[in-house]
Amino acid sequence: MLLIYTTKITPRIRYIFYHIFFKMLNIQISLTDSVSNFVAFNSPKLSYSKKPLGNELFFSSCSLLFEQGIQNSLVKVFKWKKYPVFFQVSSQSIIPFDLFAASFYLITRYEEHLPHIKNVEGQFTSSESIAGKNNFLDKPIIDYWVLELRSIIKEKFPEIIISSSASKKIVPILEVSTAYKFKYKSAIFSVYQAIKSMWKLNFDNLFDQILVLFRFKNDPFLEYDFIINFFKKNNLSLVFFFRFTKYALDHSSESIFNSSFQSLIKNISDKSILGLLVSGFAQKKEKFLKKEIDGLFNLTHKNLKKVRLNNGIISISEIYPLLVQQEILEDYSMGYKDSIGYRASTSLPFYYYDLINEIKTPLKIFPIVATEESLKQKNETKGFKKILDLYSSLPLQNSVHAFTFSPKVISKSKEDINLRESFLKYISEYKKRK
Repeated sequence: MLLIYTTKITPRIRYIFYHIFFKMLNIQISLTDSVSNFVAFNSPKLSYSKKPLGNELFFSSCSLLFEQGIQNSLVKVFKWKKYPVFFQVSSQSIIPFDLFAASFYLITRYEEHLPHIKNVEGQFTSSESIAGKNNFLDKPIIDYWVLELRSIIKEKFPEIIISSSASKKIVPILEVSTAYKFKYKSAIFSVYQAIKSMWKLNFDNLFDQILVLFRFKNDPFLEYDFIINFFKKNNLSLVFFFRFTKYALDHSSESIFNSSFQSLIKNISDKSILGLLVSGFAQKKEKFLKKEIDGLFNLTHKNLKKVRLNNGIISISEIYPLLVQQEILEDYSMGYKDSIGYRASTSLPFYYYDLINEIKTPLKIFPIVATEESLKQKNETKGFKKILDLYSSLPLQNSVHAFTFSPKVISKSKEDINLRESFLKYISEYKKRK
């Protein structure tokens, strides 16, 4: 056990210290604000304050973890060893920056609660982030900092370091906002699809549409049983997220009252892990969120505790408290829609910390390293190679590597066949690198 002294045990300190030491490093800790208890303690200990108490392992603190509310802190990035860091502290500290405050700042997405420039959809973008501006978006930088912290503690207190038996976990996510390519669309949308194919001289697509609509061929997206079996063959558990809303604005989605669509969802819920793909409306209004949760529950008769936000996070400070109120336990949205990388600068799941109420919540956040849209920013080969390399270079053994894709990626349409082959090859590569 490691005793940690700090002048005041705040909710922020309790949250980030237990996350880093217990969840990331598997080290049991106890916090104290008693000088006499700390001085009398003769086992492994360290202090976190403005000044050391003696010759203990000392980490100098900045003010962030002792504050309440959201304040516009100055963030100046500099280099320590080969890593970008910020929140510089005094030279008495064993490291030149406040690792704990910096980790808290990134994990809680503190910067997203500050005034910032939004995109046309009203979202926080990767280019506005500290990681994006300082070129460490593709690195789970907190994990690298924690690895250095482990080395420091191991050198001083080798007896409390326990080798981890954990292994990196891969979490593939199939995001189904549109379950079929051609079937069960409105007449208007089917005509639109046909005109679009003719305009682009994509007669293969037009021919496929005709064959599907006249029931001479299966819909190209109906590869769900194949992909479930493929992932099982590669020892990977696939998580499905279905959109289930009456309020979708795009006409490409299927009606939630369509019996075939309902049967598809029930069939998959019997074979795989299922979650709700929350619509944009439900991100803004709790009543819509509740209707979507209840609707999918009434269909599958399974408690749904996992969600993903369709089209990305609109506002962390608005949607996450709603998810907590609805007793959702896991969110799989912590990534950027159009950028590969680590939005919270870590590859490990963490609990959402409510900065408004200064409380740790039961909502567990799973970082998403890449989406289908972000992969398309590169060509298929480069995009898949990029995230495969990110997986191989993860510094901590208990990391989670989660990525999302849509039914289009596994479609047998001629226009999608190269994407499908690249994706299946990429999944098979994970088996070799595990």
